[in-house]
Amino acid sequence: MFTIQVVRAIVLLGLLIAPTACTIASFGPEVIAPAASVQKEGIVRFFYFWGAARGPNAKENPLPVEAKLLQEILENEAGFAAALVSTPPVMTGIHLNIYETLKEPTAASKFFCELSILTLTILPCYSGAAGYLVQYDLFVDNELKKTYRYEINKTLAQWIGLLPIVWVNSLTGDYNTAFKGTIYQFLRDSQADGYLPSP
Repeated sequence: MFTIQVVRAIVLLGLLIAPTACTIASFGPEVIAPAASVQKEGIVRFFYFWGAARGPNAKENPLPVEAKLLQEILENEAGFAAALVSTPPVMTGIHLNIYETLKEPTAASKFFCELSILTLTILPCYSGAAGYLVQYDLFVDNELKKTYRYEINKTLAQWIGLLPIVWVNSLTGDYNTAFKGTIYQFLRDSQADGYLPSP
């Protein structure tokens, strides 16, 4: 009886640890920051929607990480004096609606990755089709001027043979860095289109 419990505990521990310990994941796009603006003027308002509600009792910063990143970049690098969270578009000025949706992996990729987890990553798995789609709607004076769409790609390899080189994860792009990349791409594109101030 003792050995059955030990075997169950080892299998459970393996199911919990193996998928993360033998996984190399990378997110893209790369971060290419535009030239930072030295002059700060004006207010930009934005709304970020991921689709999941936050807990009403959250005591920490109620903003999601993505909204906080957007706010910091708009205030510190895009030349705005303030970036405020605002749900409806304002009558005058610039307003951004940012929507993020999940891009599901292919059915085959999902099946083989789940099979890999069930075999404690003895069977390999590769997925390169998953990720997120980030959409920026730019309003000027309550009129939609343009919609910009960017993909965050997630590449994942999972196999027990990757365990010796799992340290490579520290060299690959993470989700927050890739989201920053979409913000910077949006800034470059909207500045080129003349909607946001150029540095």
